[in-house]
Amino acid sequence: MYQYQSQVRLGQVALNVFNLELESQYYQEVLGLSIINHSNVEVQLGIAETKEILVRLNKVESEKHEAYGLYHLAILLPSRAELGNFLNHLIKHQFPIVGAADHGYSESIYLQDLEGNGIEVYCDKAVDDWDIQGEKIIGVTEQIDVDGVLGASNSIKEPYEMPIVTRMGHVHLTVRSAGKDSIFYQQLFDMTEKFAVPSASWVSSGRYHHHFAFNDWSGPYLEKNDPAWPGLLEFDVFVNLTTYFNEIKERAEFNKSLVDSTENKLTILDPVGNRIIVILE
Repeated sequence: MYQYQSQVRLGQVALNVFNLELESQYYQEVLGLSIINHSNVEVQLGIAETKEILVRLNKVESEKHEAYGLYHLAILLPSRAELGNFLNHLIKHQFPIVGAADHGYSESIYLQDLEGNGIEVYCDKAVDDWDIQGEKIIGVTEQIDVDGVLGASNSIKEPYEMPIVTRMGHVHLTVRSAGKDSIFYQQLFDMTEKFAVPSASWVSSGRYHHHFAFNDWSGPYLEKNDPAWPGLLEFDVFVNLTTYFNEIKERAEFNKSLVDSTENKLTILDPVGNRIIVILE
């Protein structure tokens, strides 16, 4: 089990990009990530001290398509103080911010990289502050307490670097049908829906507010995702129980979503073509 009695933890999110150099520079200068590995066609960025990779950028030449895929990747900071440090960094350097919100269980800052990929940087509130109703965890979208977040800041470090315990908190996907795709992930990973509105769904393993979110706000007419196109390439889901890994494999075989498998790795396609990499660690 992982934190919050979850059976999964999220790993790197891989993005296809046109301009590898500029995108890499964005994730270093704006997000404070470090280059872990790089080549002429790929850059892996994350936390230098731990070598934890959070974002992988893959260079492609294909034209952009109106396709389903990433709504945002969500990077989880360990505390409100660290969110304050990050917000101070953004303000100091006048980096563009798309939005910010208090979601009841978390406080979030939203950005877009240079090619339009959505990014959320957030911190969780104490579980005692979450609105837990049975198996549901109610989410809201309210104005963030900017003064409170900035007031919690406890460090001004240049150049800015994300803290050592930073990790990928969740992935929010754009899909054709939020309800149907949510059910696919719930069944595949034995997750439960924690919150929903008619056009969106939030699901998790264990007692976390969500590991995945889905919305169909872009409508039903986009193309399926393709691993050769700009945008979301794939994302990693780590599990540490062999029995659970085998159950995921069996479910993926049953619903014909399994593309490839090895002793400790599964490649799965969701209903709109998003590629999921399940890794047994």
